[in-house]
Amino acid sequence: MDFVSIMKFRQWIIGLCLLCLCSSVTFAQTVEPSDTQEQPPAPVYNYKEFFTVDEDNLESATTAGPEYGHVMAFSPMFSADQFVQAVKVLVVNLLRWTLHNELVQEPPERYMRKLHFGRWINDPSDDTCMNTRARVLVRDNLGDLTFRNGKQCIVDTGLWNDPYAGKQVTTSKEIQIDHMVPLKNAYMSGAWQWDYKTRCLYANYTGFKDHLISSDAHENMSKGDKAPDKYIPPNLAYRCTYLRNWLAVKLIWGLNMTPSEVQAIHQTVVNYNCNPKDFRFTKKQLEDQRNNINDNLEFCMQNR
Repeated sequence: MDFVSIMKFRQWIIGLCLLCLCSSVTFAQTVEPSDTQEQPPAPVYNYKEFFTVDEDNLESATTAGPEYGHVMAFSPMFSADQFVQAVKVLVVNLLRWTLHNELVQEPPERYMRKLHFGRWINDPSDDTCMNTRARVLVRDNLGDLTFRNGKQCIVDTGLWNDPYAGKQVTTSKEIQIDHMVPLKNAYMSGAWQWDYKTRCLYANYTGFKDHLISSDAHENMSKGDKAPDKYIPPNLAYRCTYLRNWLAVKLIWGLNMTPSEVQAIHQTVVNYNCNPKDFRFTKKQLEDQRNNINDNLEFCMQNR
């Protein structure tokens, strides 16, 4: 089943958890375990309260995005009503959340980066020896770029704006590539249910620019695997954007949020007067992202 199909059936699968639990209990009562065969640990289920971004109740909004540039000027071909209608699109409101209180299975394994998400991947199809980290450094560089050992594989120096601390960094040794939603947070928020190739793609995903961030190493270590209830960037000018991008990643990948996480997001949006219009994600953007994920599910498998 591809990623798009997984997202469509996600809620249906969760709804079956209770039935599965009951069935497993019945089975355990009627079948004697073998003395010679080691039995796998029984799945652990708990009722949990969590939130997801509500992608089902779409809103209508007017946009001036570049994809609608061909209708962004009045002409004899368009009446005023036609013009307004032409730029109206369906959007997901990232600040509208759905509360769930359901029986869910706990991750059967504790989080381990290399086991569950793999490593930075070197994609040979781009005709370079750069891995994902190097490609992001090149993408975000604003100055003259240099490489180590005379080979264009490992980035050495350049100029990067760290949005978290709001400062500039000139050496790659002081840069870490941060996952906007950290790998452990993603794992605990639902990624543990994915197969390895989907998790590895998540770890190396460059299809959404704000999925991977070139950040100051010290600041990224301060963030760690924390959600917004435990960490908010010290750069005040970036806080609203940070929350918008956090929610966008959670939406794209269908990840859960804890009650304290959404409470912290709500409070920060209110405290810093974040513009609600900035917290919109068009239906087309969401479809494009999920199609891109689905099209690249074999990325890690092809480049091991």
